[in-house]
Amino acid sequence: MANAKTIRRVASIIDKDPLRAFIVVSAPGKRSKEDIKVTDLLIILADEILKEGTATKYQPVIDRFMEIATGLHIVKEMRAKLDETLVKMMEVKTREFIVSRGEYLAAFLLATYLEYEFMDSAEIIRFKRLAVDYKETEKIARRALKHKMNVVLGGFYGATASGDIRLLTRGGSDVSGALIAGAINAKVYENWTDVDGFLVTDPKIVVNPRLIESMTYKELRVLSFMGANILHSDTFFPVAKKGIPINVRNTFNLKCKGTMIYASAPYRTHSGPVTGIAGLKDFTLVVVEKELLSEMVGIDRKILAIPEKLDINVEHFPSGTDTFSMLIESRYLTEGKLDELVAQLKKTIKPDFMEVTEKIALISIIGRHLMANNFNMLRLFTALVNDNITIKMIDYGSSSGVNIVVGVNEEDYEYAIIAIYKEFVEDEEKEA
Repeated sequence: MANAKTIRRVASIIDKDPLRAFIVVSAPGKRSKEDIKVTDLLIILADEILKEGTATKYQPVIDRFMEIATGLHIVKEMRAKLDETLVKMMEVKTREFIVSRGEYLAAFLLATYLEYEFMDSAEIIRFKRLAVDYKETEKIARRALKHKMNVVLGGFYGATASGDIRLLTRGGSDVSGALIAGAINAKVYENWTDVDGFLVTDPKIVVNPRLIESMTYKELRVLSFMGANILHSDTFFPVAKKGIPINVRNTFNLKCKGTMIYASAPYRTHSGPVTGIAGLKDFTLVVVEKELLSEMVGIDRKILAIPEKLDINVEHFPSGTDTFSMLIESRYLTEGKLDELVAQLKKTIKPDFMEVTEKIALISIIGRHLMANNFNMLRLFTALVNDNITIKMIDYGSSSGVNIVVGVNEEDYEYAIIAIYKEFVEDEEKEA
């Protein structure tokens, strides 16, 4: 949605399939690396309106939309909607309302160009307090969109029952599209972006990693949560219960079929047990040992109550005989919280040994059949050890789980991903 040329391309994609009847759009993004997204321009505008009561920062927003409208020959309609929107922003004066206008205006613009019906997502996506009310949204959307075709809506926002605008987190237009797809029982939810789909791992670390042609909702959830930011991590919730597949496609490469995401993938499109490898940096690892710790009744509850009281989220809590570890995002440990956590653990547990290690990176190895063969664990350890990478922590779920999480020092992060990719993907592709 960045410029008129891109929107004409979007229109041609929609025209190629008459079943593409419900379109959900994001606000215009960057036209170049140096550019600013419209959503960020609106955040700046919101600060001005709320602090100073003026709207001089609205001009860059006007300029962006009028540039697109000029290229699409819908200048009169867009200018009128921009003026109307400014009046409304100055009346409502809430950050959520102002920031949501990027998607609102983008939806109006595309609907006008396509000669489709424009619908305000505030009338469709229902929030209860700060969270989406999935049940009410589905009821409203199904009723509002029944017997309709060729509709454009803005993503990223909705409203409470009283009409107050609420925002999803950044990237939330993905979730908005899924909500609409679920409500209308769509045959497929197509998510068009600027990449071919999900890659096995970060192309900044591994050169030309393989495209993931198909995966499951569970694998999507883990990949997205672990930093693969192609789709918002909550996207699968509205479609999973309906079994609606997601197809991630590239707006600029129509020849590529992208990544298909299913409740349970009907077939394997690659050899080997690994679907994807993703990771996150900046964690802190707390390791505690105490004799006879495992025999203390209710000790896990007592331990986890300590970070909970300090408003600290524990990402992983692997434990063994008389020992446990806490892996925590370092952002939760600012303003002396790490010292307080250590002090409270010492007071409660009176440990024989405690160690705190900062700058830990997490790597998640994802695959729907990963745990079906114990040999995979041996291969993982061997690949890391052979590259002189020290494993600081390992965590995995049941045999039906889809991922193994390994903690390494941040300095080893990229080397570890390369080693895992080579062992489970590159070498098996050569054998195939």
